[in-house]
Amino acid sequence: MSSTDLHLVRHRGVRAFAVPLTVLVVFALATTLFVVPVRTWMSQRSVLNTKQQEYAAYEDIVENMQDQVNYLQSPSGLRDAIRTQLGYLYPSERRVPMMDTPALSTTLPERWPYTIVSTMMFVKTLEAAQQDAKGKISLDPLVP
Repeated sequence: MSSTDLHLVRHRGVRAFAVPLTVLVVFALATTLFVVPVRTWMSQRSVLNTKQQEYAAYEDIVENMQDQVNYLQSPSGLRDAIRTQLGYLYPSERRVPMMDTPALSTTLPERWPYTIVSTMMFVKTLEAAQQDAKGKISLDPLVP
């Protein structure tokens, strides 16, 4: 056999066209077999992580709901639900209606007895702001 008989394609013009086409087909086949599945696997992995986080959140919600159901099935939970949701009271209890504090103006006249009160209110407001900055909560009802 001669060297020309070993070639699959005998014409040089066709062979020059067949070699790049073969390389392109091999590259496309390798991309299809390796790159696309890896990309799909990576996207599936991120979707799976998202779904696992959602599932964990739903598990927490279901657990909280089950805790509430268990509490409401207990005698103390039933009593609390009747008191808070239905507004029932024990026979010895009495409901006392409370009115909201009205929104009052803190603007006072600029003359003698009111300037002292305005100054005291200003000082109390500054003290409350300092305590807020420190993270302390004032339980004094006179503090604005």
